[in-house]
Amino acid sequence: MRTIEIPYKPRPQQQKLHSDLTKFRFAVIVMHRRGGKTVMSINHLIKSALTSKKKAFRGAFFAPTRVQAKLIAWDYLKHYSRKIPGMKFNETELRADFPTGARVSLFGSENPDSARGQYFDEIFCDEYAQMDERLFPEILRPAVADRLGSIYFIGTPQGMNSFYDLYEKAKGDAAWLTVIHKASQTGLVPKTELEEARKLMTEDQYQQEFECSWTANVSGAVYGKIIEKMENKNQIGKYPFDPGYPVDVYFDLGISDDTSLLFVQPIDRAIVVVDCYSNNNKSLDHYADYIRQTDYPIRNYVFPHDVEHREMSTGHSRKEYAFSMGMRPLRVCPKLPIEDGIHAGQLLLNRTYIDRDNCKPFLDAMRWYHRKWLDKLKTYSKPIHDWSSHYCDAWRTAAVAIRDLDFNNNAPVQTFAEGLNYDPLGRD
Repeated sequence: MRTIEIPYKPRPQQQKLHSDLTKFRFAVIVMHRRGGKTVMSINHLIKSALTSKKKAFRGAFFAPTRVQAKLIAWDYLKHYSRKIPGMKFNETELRADFPTGARVSLFGSENPDSARGQYFDEIFCDEYAQMDERLFPEILRPAVADRLGSIYFIGTPQGMNSFYDLYEKAKGDAAWLTVIHKASQTGLVPKTELEEARKLMTEDQYQQEFECSWTANVSGAVYGKIIEKMENKNQIGKYPFDPGYPVDVYFDLGISDDTSLLFVQPIDRAIVVVDCYSNNNKSLDHYADYIRQTDYPIRNYVFPHDVEHREMSTGHSRKEYAFSMGMRPLRVCPKLPIEDGIHAGQLLLNRTYIDRDNCKPFLDAMRWYHRKWLDKLKTYSKPIHDWSSHYCDAWRTAAVAIRDLDFNNNAPVQTFAEGLNYDPLGRD
């Protein structure tokens, strides 16, 4: 039997990735620039085409556009498979036919409907961040269903987009493989080259392109970099509700804006965010009903200072209304300047753990919350009020309240020390 040597020598990191992919049907691979994403994808498809036991194996490689697919992958496909006897290449259809009956085709995602009606056994989506969001759920996922095929998404972060959403969702699913390969860890790009690149790029650009940062392109991020450090320390993961501890619920109030709730468990010195909820155009009784339905053992309902504002129509405050809805004991967070609250929130994150499954909206908001750069003043503004503000304001309420309020009512009784009853007039 003739042995065919394919001119591809994967490095140890790439070899491990090839091995890991055989154990999972679905994967999200985050890879730094010049890490060999396309070469690895094409060679994995070639290997599967030659070794798969499925009849008429069909593999596919998707790029953001068909032109990109031809420019970045077609030559690789021909180069690495040309030594295989009996190979046929169709330049018009960007298709390689193997002597085993297998086929590998290249597609562009700008016309996702072009792949409808076909079946696939293995698919690679390169730079998924630039692809139509309909591609995976509407077209590719059904295309692998009947033959239990595999789909692998690979790319470099480009902010908090569909690729980020897919990665976050996959991290909480044991059926998916999720890996991040940073340039500082793989050794695929020489250190001298990385140093030269760093000189010519901004730090945020470098962090995004070579260190696979999701939030580096969010200029002026308030919590983003801290959240990334928490990821690296495994402070974000599976941290579900523990029935052995009480729950404090923290509010950010809004009517036309969102009202956001954070459910937090204090466990020893750690703070665990186990759940979150947000809605708008709802009255306080809606949130009271929602909290009751969670069945969490609520220890405190903690509101920002504006809960004490009185409504002109009723003459009553929202605090009184919340109290009448059964939100007891009700605590009011002290009013502090926004920057003081943000600083407290940044410090509290050092001992905070966040449940990824239940708190994705909260995590997204914390990553996005940012300041605007003011060109004339050469400085950043106060944080921008947008969709991310509400959860971040609720976190600010939590941070200030945890620091300044005594939730357990266990403050030591103040006593006067002996010897401090000195009478300046000399009387006993």
